[in-house]
Amino acid sequence: MSAGGNRKWLYMVALILAGDSIYLLPYMRKSFQTSMQEVFDVTFTQLGVMNAMFGALAFAAYFAGGWLSDRVATRTLLSGSLFATGLGGYFMATIPSYPTLVALHAFWGVTSILTFWAALIKAARLWGGHDDQGKTFGILDGGRGIVGAVMLSLAAWVFSRFALVADGLVAVILLYSTASIVAGLFVLAFVPADTAHGSLIVRGENRPPAGQLRLVAAMPAVWLQALIILIAYWLYVGTFEFATFGEKAYAQDKVFGAQLGAFREWLRPVSAIAAGFLADRIRPTRAVALAFIFAGFGYVALASVPGETDWLWLLWIQVAAVAIAVFALRGIYFALLEESRVPVAVTGTAVGLISMIGYTPDVFAYPMAGWFVDSFGAAVGYRYYFLVLGSAALAGLLMTVALAWLNRSEPSSGKAAQASE
Repeated sequence: MSAGGNRKWLYMVALILAGDSIYLLPYMRKSFQTSMQEVFDVTFTQLGVMNAMFGALAFAAYFAGGWLSDRVATRTLLSGSLFATGLGGYFMATIPSYPTLVALHAFWGVTSILTFWAALIKAARLWGGHDDQGKTFGILDGGRGIVGAVMLSLAAWVFSRFALVADGLVAVILLYSTASIVAGLFVLAFVPADTAHGSLIVRGENRPPAGQLRLVAAMPAVWLQALIILIAYWLYVGTFEFATFGEKAYAQDKVFGAQLGAFREWLRPVSAIAAGFLADRIRPTRAVALAFIFAGFGYVALASVPGETDWLWLLWIQVAAVAIAVFALRGIYFALLEESRVPVAVTGTAVGLISMIGYTPDVFAYPMAGWFVDSFGAAVGYRYYFLVLGSAALAGLLMTVALAWLNRSEPSSGKAAQASE
């Protein structure tokens, strides 16, 4: 491989490390929920509020971050975000009070979204070619999955080395904080300096046009993609509850929960990458539709698993089925941008608008899950919640079918692309 090719792949490696490391701290509850409840002395609902505060700030930051990513250099945005997030984690390791934790999650909503998310997606889209968007985003999310699985497995091992839950959790927080800082250093080393609007085009061509918000908002496909990602991301967030579901509904210990969470993470790389290659062969909308079908059936089946230790083997199978489908969705849903012919020059603005709507589950999903568990108990509450998610998958399927029809009937996004390129 040439030096240029090596540099290109190191660039993708930096994006992969950045794309997962920055979210280890805000999403710790997906594998260490009960430990956080014990160490920080909070209820399940309060944990949900913490993540909802992260989601609320993220909601406000997504669109502004898209606009920002069309104007500020990618390397500057990504590295600064990673360093700030890691420093916040070192502060979390001091075991601050609940109000301070809420404020810290709000801070992470800014550092991991406003200055980070749209820049990451735009950089990835520019990395891939016109016909390889599924593959590009599959590699990005699959690579992030490998990093996440390694980090979660390492975190589970570190956590198990300590006799006291508090000591183990602090060690995990320090591990995650350091990972974010290291990823920031990789970005500085391997992400090339680019133009002011955050693309890799060094002579200023393809600059964002005036009125890009008006252009993006006039595309029906953008709004449909936002709703598709909302459902897909909600299904993904639902998998964060698997560890606690295993602990509470099956009377297992915290180590079991961490191991179940790590198992879930290891399914992400192969699912995302395989979905990316499939999407390039059969079109992203078809691949997304298939993933929604499997995710819906998987959640309904998971809700019916008996809460008995004799059925633990079936729990692992159901968790695998749902995780594969959900990670396939995450691996390819941004490839819909290319199929819908959204202009490259306004990628950041489009991603900002889509993400502002699509990631609202960060606001409502955690309190909803907490309410089900606090109201009905873990065993019954989670089964009700999984049934809700199964129904949501059906809605996602219908929206994907609508987007495929729109893309085939000369959508406004295609006309807009022709007018701006």
